[in-house]
Amino acid sequence: MRWLIWGIGYLLLIGSVVAQSATFTHEATGTQYRLETYSPANFPVGMVFAPDGRLFYNEKTTGNVRVILPDGTLQNAPVVTLPTDALQERGMLGLALSPDFENDSMIYVVHTLIGNTRDFPANRLVRFSIDENNIAGDVQELWKIPITTGQLLHNGGNIHFDDEGHLFLSLGDYGDATNAQNINTPQGAIHRFDITDEGIVPAVGNPFGDDNSLYAYGLRNPFDFTIDPYSDWLFAAEVGANCDDEIDVIQAGMNYGWSDSYDCVGTDDLPTLVDYVPPMLSFTPAITPTGIVVYEGAAFPEWQGNLIFCDWNFGTMRRVVLNDTRTQALEVHEIDLGTNMCRIDLVIGLEGALYFGTVDGEGGRIVRLLPENDQ
Repeated sequence: MRWLIWGIGYLLLIGSVVAQSATFTHEATGTQYRLETYSPANFPVGMVFAPDGRLFYNEKTTGNVRVILPDGTLQNAPVVTLPTDALQERGMLGLALSPDFENDSMIYVVHTLIGNTRDFPANRLVRFSIDENNIAGDVQELWKIPITTGQLLHNGGNIHFDDEGHLFLSLGDYGDATNAQNINTPQGAIHRFDITDEGIVPAVGNPFGDDNSLYAYGLRNPFDFTIDPYSDWLFAAEVGANCDDEIDVIQAGMNYGWSDSYDCVGTDDLPTLVDYVPPMLSFTPAITPTGIVVYEGAAFPEWQGNLIFCDWNFGTMRRVVLNDTRTQALEVHEIDLGTNMCRIDLVIGLEGALYFGTVDGEGGRIVRLLPENDQ
């Protein structure tokens, strides 16, 4: 994906949290908010909040998982350091907490494992428990998908749990578009797994059989996705080529169109493909959509149920009002971020603020968007 190529080389800024004094007003809803740097961060990719307010995040280039404590302090020691190939779009990618994190302290990570003279580099899903000092124990490998194409791009690699405890994982096509239309290869798809004591298995009820982890296919590079709490859908930020960057409504067993013969069609139908679902939104020229969430926090009640996503190319945050079936966009509004750029992940804090990762002229940071009157 093109965003990582441009971002490599930025350094971590060391500094305290400094709030911007400006108040912004979102014209469509009258919402007043402000932005502040929550923490310096070295290329923060995946982010996730624990129930007690700890914020865990991946550092793309170092192999580290880091933690910011509930008081906003960055813990000096990494949670874990994994052997990671960070060339271009490879690196530390997805991050999720176990649905039972309060009891098992288990963290799941996707990263690009370094290759050697015997083994290809591989995108690898691992898990580990952390102790009371936020330090990882033994790392268990759950799944490994070798990068046999030699490509540095289109890794996908994000992970999220649904309310039933299924683990969803996105994989790009590894630079080979033929993978996306092949339901017998893992690349170019979103997968669904059940969690066991021993590891992971394809989820019971998956659309292509209980022995196949594919949930949806025909994807080029689904960088991130979110699980809609109001419906049965997933919403994916799908990175296209030079056209048709998309926000897709992901449904079980459906085809999202990417292939070696793909022609830019925007939101039109592709009648030659079986089970094809056109995108909810399509962007040409490309924007490179990245972090995406459904807003369900308390801080901005007027945004409840809206889809919010960001992009790498321009650092823009967009708010999408959905129809009753949550399959179509009724309105799309940009949220003014001032000089900030929402370039990577996007998550909701426990207080309902929006937190986003960026790599910009100030280095890597995690920025918080919160109501104007919050202190």
